[in-house]
Order: sequence, then structure tokens, then C-alpha cells
Amino acid sequence: MPHPTATHQTLATTAVHHYPGIGSWSVETIPLIVLLGFSAAYIYAYRRARRHSEKVGLSYLIPYFTGILLIALALFSPIDPIGDQYLLSVHMVQHLLLQDIAPAFLILGLRSPLLPLGLPKAVLRAIAPGGRFGKVRNLLTNPWFALGLWAAVTWGWNWPAAFDYSASHPLVHDLEHITLFYAGLTLWWVVIDPLPSGRLRPNGFRLAILGASRLASAGVCIPLTWLPRVEYPLYASAPRAYGLSALSDQALGGAAMCFTEFLVFGIAFVAVFISVLNRSDAVDRLGELAAGSR
Repeated sequence: MPHPTATHQTLATTAVHHYPGIGSWSVETIPLIVLLGFSAAYIYAYRRARRHSEKVGLSYLIPYFTGILLIALALFSPIDPIGDQYLLSVHMVQHLLLQDIAPAFLILGLRSPLLPLGLPKAVLRAIAPGGRFGKVRNLLTNPWFALGLWAAVTWGWNWPAAFDYSASHPLVHDLEHITLFYAGLTLWWVVIDPLPSGRLRPNGFRLAILGASRLASAGVCIPLTWLPRVEYPLYASAPRAYGLSALSDQALGGAAMCFTEFLVFGIAFVAVFISVLNRSDAVDRLGELAAGSR
């Protein structure tokens, strides 16, 4: 008959679970190619803009490539496996990076006058009012469309059944990340307005749209922070990792989401005021290039 102490040690050994650590990075080919493509396209636009304006400099490069690095962090770092399999809070942090923080940096790096000066004239003509894709651009950058899309993807993907299902199905998970990221780009495009038209939206209106998006997010994060029960079955039954109970994990995820949303709203004031610098010059240049002048 085995000694009780030996039996206990055997059970403890078999119960050990190796959770992803700081070295658990996994680079996927398709996302990497996409990020490299966006980086190359940005460098092309940056160089074109620099030929027209010395004001385009590191204050554009740093935000944009910060956004690229944050996307890579969300997709390739241990955040991805930990969030998928163990901790709801980490999965929500991943979503915050993809939906809110990285898009804000990307659009800030594209702000006026970089984008109007950096795009080829043929592209500017195509997306100008009356151009081939002018109506599509107007729809995709409409404030109410952006706000509705933000609310839909925030509420839809954070619904427990949808959240758990996407975490368990890779293709649906990829779709989730794409829609979250696109919703973030659309919203921040409205707020920062990197390609201004002749009629500029008032700063107060743009901040109001951003504030409304924070209220939509608060409808998710506040209940999660204070609910006395676990709402996500997948994470309730997940191996208890890193010393967090399922309820504490859920509350931490909600609190992190709330904190980030309010922090981003405060930082947005700075972003909006930065974005208005030299906007009149950018509008004039956009009109010249769209008309085909040199």
C-alpha cells in the first residue's frame, strides 16, 4: 500500500498545469504580413507628406508605429493564449488594445496634414466628394454610422454566449477581432478627422460622439465590475490561473475596461486639439491635389 504522503505528491504533480508565460510568443504569418503592409504604405505616405511639409515628423511616426506595435502585442504575445483559455480579464484587455487603443494611435499618426499630403492624387480624386468612392467614404466616416457600429460590436461581442463561442472557434474569433478593430478605426476617424473636407466638424461634436461611445462601453464594463455572479461559462470552468477566482477575474476585466475607457476619453481631448493644428492648410492642399494641380 503506497504511503499517503507519496500519493498526495503524485496527485499534486499530475494537477500541475503549465500556463503561458512571458516567453509564449507566437507570430502568425497572415497578421504579420498585414502589419508589414500597413507599415510600408505608411512610410510611403509619410515620405510624400514630408516633401510638402516640414511639420510632418516624429510626432506622426511615433503614434502610428506605437499602434502597430500594440496590435502585434495583442495578437502575438502571451495575451492571446492567456485570454483565450484562462482569464477573461486578459481577453478583455486584448479587445481594448484592438478596438480602442491601437486604432487611436494609428489615426493620430495619420492626422492632418500627413494623410492629405501623403496620398496619391488619383486616390484623393477617387475619395473626394463627387469622386468614384466619395459616397462610400462619406458613409464609412459618418459619425452616426461609426457610433452605431461601435455600440453594436461592443454589446454584441461582449454578450456572454457570443464571447465564449468566439473564444472557442478560431474563425469566429478572427472575425470578432476584425470587426472590433474596424469599429475602433471608424470611431477614431470621426474624432480625429485625418482627411478633412471643406466642412469641418466642430470639436465639441467630435468629443460628444466619443463620449457617447464611452457610455456604450460603460453598459458592459460597469455591470461586469459589480455583478455577484460569473456570467461567462467558458471562463467559469477554465483552469484557475494566476491565483484569480472566476468572479475576481470577471470583476478585474470590467474594471480594466472602465478605467481604460475613461482614460482614453481624457487623452482624446489632447488628440482632438492636436488634430486641429494646420487643418486649414491641409484642407486647401486636399482641394488642390483632388483637382489635379501640382
